[in-house]
Amino acid sequence: MHPLEKHLITSRDKIKKNPSKVGQAVFDILSKDQKMQTVEETIEGMTPKYFEEVLKAVDRGCKAYNSPFYVVVVRKKETLGGMASNVLFHRFVDRQTMPSPKVLREDYPNADHEVYEVNAKTSTISLLWVLPTAQDSRTIVKNKHLYDPMLVGWIEQFDRDQEISVPLAS
Repeated sequence: MHPLEKHLITSRDKIKKNPSKVGQAVFDILSKDQKMQTVEETIEGMTPKYFEEVLKAVDRGCKAYNSPFYVVVVRKKETLGGMASNVLFHRFVDRQTMPSPKVLREDYPNADHEVYEVNAKTSTISLLWVLPTAQDSRTIVKNKHLYDPMLVGWIEQFDRDQEISVPLAS
């Protein structure tokens, strides 16, 4: 038995019968030597699917809500099956009202949050704000010279006011 097999929730025999299982894919990937992947390569690989999912949420929202409405992306890093760490999970939620960053941070403290405003009448999608986890936010503020000033501004405003003005107040 391969040492990683004991971490699978589903037995190897059951996975072989249904190769679409995620555990099988993770096992196969981790069983081979892996070339290190840069952050840029990760982002490049996930970007098309990410925007496809944003547009699906926009389509759902156009059918369900008056303009403007909002798309919230909740992104969380998790460990999959005790074997693969830093697996990114995204949840795309369309809603009529703009969410409060304070409520999102309280309800999903270990997730990053992105909020888009959609105006179906003018066919525009605008990024309103991004709020990383509290831990990531502290790291960003400590090293603000390494990050986009707008991201730093959103974090600092949230830390000060527990809200984020739209557009960002100078």
